[in-house]
Amino acid sequence: MKAAVLESYGSADQFKIKEVSTPDFKEGQILIRNEASSVNPVDALVRSGTLKLASGLFGPQIIGSDFSGTVVATKSQKFKIGDQVFGHVSPITGGAYAEYVAVDDNVAVLKPENISYEEAGSLSLVATTAWQGLVDEGKIEAGDHVLINGCTGGVGSIAVQVAKSWGATVTGLCSGKNVEIARELGCDIVIDYEKEPIPPTEKYDLIFDASGKFSFSEVKGHLKDDAYYVTTRPEAKDFGSAVETGIDLLFRKQMKMFMAKPNAEDLEKIKLLLEDGHLKPLVAQTFPLEQIAQAHYKLEEGHFVGKVAIKIS
Repeated sequence: MKAAVLESYGSADQFKIKEVSTPDFKEGQILIRNEASSVNPVDALVRSGTLKLASGLFGPQIIGSDFSGTVVATKSQKFKIGDQVFGHVSPITGGAYAEYVAVDDNVAVLKPENISYEEAGSLSLVATTAWQGLVDEGKIEAGDHVLINGCTGGVGSIAVQVAKSWGATVTGLCSGKNVEIARELGCDIVIDYEKEPIPPTEKYDLIFDASGKFSFSEVKGHLKDDAYYVTTRPEAKDFGSAVETGIDLLFRKQMKMFMAKPNAEDLEKIKLLLEDGHLKPLVAQTFPLEQIAQAHYKLEEGHFVGKVAIKIS
């Protein structure tokens, strides 16, 4: 099979397109002819070697987490040959930048008919992140006023739509050029962070930082007493602020840092939103697998809306 093999950690130029063996699969797994994947920030972290203590210290590997394609062989009671599916595997173990991928049946669901392979292949990790961040970690409720930082990015654009599906009022933070897109996504209020700060007296029921730009100390004054600050991409300053605000974290436990876990149950809920038209994936650009390096460079350049997709087959 064709795959983008990361020969060593470093820049995106370390990818080489090669013919490799089709992966074996075991009981409880399905083998998928993979049509599409995407580039996530965590995939770039794996590629660069930032997470090599978890992903492995040596040797070439196939990375990538999102997948979308057709089941070609099955050892699962949940899926049959010919089923169109999507989902994601752990970015640490990877394997999705390839023509075929073997996955556990509890990380995949049937692909909705109203979205393309490229849309589905760009969606699972960011949508699961948005869902788990808002629902499981943030305890979102109908009527909440939610602040979403990075509201037009991969995770943020989905988080806005998920929050609106829960009946929340959403304030989005983004750059000035994306203000109209943020409104189209469903933001009730949009703040251009290049021109204005968060209103000093404004307090929220939940702050979801999809960009990882804030520290807890910077936003704690904007949290109601029973509110949460949830971030998926904490920077070093978060750990410094954790020391400075230890009393807040120990007794109020308002700051939550997490990494989404593949979960078919959550993905089924996301699938319903897709089928009902309450959720629309945003694909900024699609690259063929042969241009995987350009796709990663596009991610690193930033300043786009939604996700960068990879067309594999």
